[in-house]
Amino acid sequence: MRLRTVGRMLAVVVALAAFSGTAHAETAAEILVKMDKTVNGFDDQFMDNTMTIINIDGSKKSYRFSILQKGEKRLIRFSTGEMKGMANLIEGAGRVYAYLPGQKKVRRVSAHNMQQSFAGSDFSNDDMAFTSWPGNYTAEIKSQDDNYWILTCTAIPGKSAPYPAAEAKVKKGTYQLDAYTFFDEAGKPIKSFENSDLTDFGGGLMRNKTILVTDLRTGHKTQLEIHEFKVNQKVPDSKFTQRELEWGR
Repeated sequence: MRLRTVGRMLAVVVALAAFSGTAHAETAAEILVKMDKTVNGFDDQFMDNTMTIINIDGSKKSYRFSILQKGEKRLIRFSTGEMKGMANLIEGAGRVYAYLPGQKKVRRVSAHNMQQSFAGSDFSNDDMAFTSWPGNYTAEIKSQDDNYWILTCTAIPGKSAPYPAAEAKVKKGTYQLDAYTFFDEAGKPIKSFENSDLTDFGGGLMRNKTILVTDLRTGHKTQLEIHEFKVNQKVPDSKFTQRELEWGR
């Protein structure tokens, strides 16, 4: 009788241990939110970058530009090369404006041009306007190991996801987004992003310094290198207006 009681107690202990091991397992939705907060969870952010376009024949062309972001809004300014003086204002998904210094005019990027190349790179206008994973995708855990979760992400109908589906590689512990791939409606991979060189930009502000974008249909590549990264600078809303786009250069 005593052995039977001990056995039951052991069974309860094992069951409780198993439950406690799974009760705190994070869901795909929770992981996606934490990952997005790591990338975009600031009142505002500023990045100074070099974008290098790598052609199929190996030739390269580079531009220096900055990105100022607050919520869904982004202001992008080019400062070197043939793009010098060009600027873009992103008010949100599908609301993108371009300042062309040669014409000295602000023009809205039409909806049918959102999938076109941004400044000749492998980023599209839609890519540049994309600022929220949880707001546009649902997620499931496809697989995981000791270091990473692999999330399968599906576009939410009626939202502004730039592609029908994606697969994201999220670092455990830091929730850094180290790689992701976008897919078309047929499930064919069309564009990959590889993020590397995790860097402390000051005060423990960690960011992958290098982003390599590959068009998987052509092999064409674009590399983005971040030189400076600042957050929570109390950037005013007035920075994100068409007037600022034209006159704030």
